[in-house]
Amino acid sequence: MSEEKIRVEVYGSSVPGNIFVKQNHMSVESILNANKIPYTFVDIAADENHLKYMKRKNGGNKDLPQIFTTKELEEAVEMREVREFLGLEK
Repeated sequence: MSEEKIRVEVYGSSVPGNIFVKQNHMSVESILNANKIPYTFVDIAADENHLKYMKRKNGGNKDLPQIFTTKELEEAVEMREVREFLGLEK
């Protein structure tokens, strides 16, 4: 049985509103890079749909950066909470 790789997504903004958001983003990237963890940067400033998706996944929290993994979805499936995880039910 082959094990599926966990995908990591970092949600952030290419135009952060303040220096603390920028520093936090740089810190997250530094940690992931130092540990050779591949990730995808998702720019919420470039597409409002990314922002909406991020807020739906985390209950409306807009703090940046945010990190999501495919593992979260797997846990939602195991707990039979997929509809809640996807923001379809509360």
